[in-house]
Amino acid sequence: MALWTEQTHAFGWSDKGTSGAQFLKIAPGARIPAMGEAAAADCSDAYALYYNPAALGRIKRPEAALAHNSYFQGIRHDFGAVAVPMLAWTNSPRPGNAIGTLGFSVTSLSVGGIERRGVVETDAPSDTFGASDFAYTAGYGYAFSQAFALGGSLKAIEQTLDSARASAFAADGGLLYGAGEFAVGGGFRNMGGGVSLGSSPDPLPFLMYAGAAYRQKGPLHLAVDIRVPRDHRVMLSLGGEYRRPVAQGMSAALRAGYNSANTDPDGLTGIVAGAGLGYGNMEFDFAWIPFGDLGNTFRYSLQVKF
Repeated sequence: MALWTEQTHAFGWSDKGTSGAQFLKIAPGARIPAMGEAAAADCSDAYALYYNPAALGRIKRPEAALAHNSYFQGIRHDFGAVAVPMLAWTNSPRPGNAIGTLGFSVTSLSVGGIERRGVVETDAPSDTFGASDFAYTAGYGYAFSQAFALGGSLKAIEQTLDSARASAFAADGGLLYGAGEFAVGGGFRNMGGGVSLGSSPDPLPFLMYAGAAYRQKGPLHLAVDIRVPRDHRVMLSLGGEYRRPVAQGMSAALRAGYNSANTDPDGLTGIVAGAGLGYGNMEFDFAWIPFGDLGNTFRYSLQVKF
């Protein structure tokens, strides 16, 4: 209870910029970001380990996911995950997820060529250095029925800035309920202690989320999320997907959405878009995420079902 109180005692705009390990806020993959990050009630692949670990419990076949994010200022963000139903490679007649599904992921953020300067102003830096962040996550999801699932994960966080190093641990949790064409979900991310690259620790970017999704039996899918971070205003996500078969064994999807976390007074922000192409057990997705005057980001991801 004390840990929960520490995480939730203050939320909102006044705490903007006060969290450490900011890379944990970057949503992986391309499909969900192209729908405004509305994923609390709809993430049916290995990316569920990030968006809502409860959805792991519905995965019946082993899956792998890889994602790359071309950020501005030479920043690289990469993500890799696997989801393994615990009975997937056994001779059991029960579904592969009958006793749950495990998930594992690695997230990295890196940037090099940061100029080093001393206390005396000079035209040229003395040299350069780099920074890197990593998160190693293990999670589990279990579907109690076709409608209801719970899940959670633990993550180890490592950060390096030049010669300074820091580490921390955090937990995520989620629930999912879906009946027919509708689903609702919710949970929290990054509950844990602080992380320190300096003289005092900074709290992790704790966040609570809830959302709903509608997927008709045809090609249309809609989703909406509300996210409440400890260090930002309440955020709204809206997204839609239209998917159609285009050839035997092949499908194509168009996506668009709105993410209030990306809004800025200057430039085109908030609006996101993307597309996907699936063939057999594989799907490649692309997303365009503008950040106003900061520039555009382009995300690419691949999912494979075994």
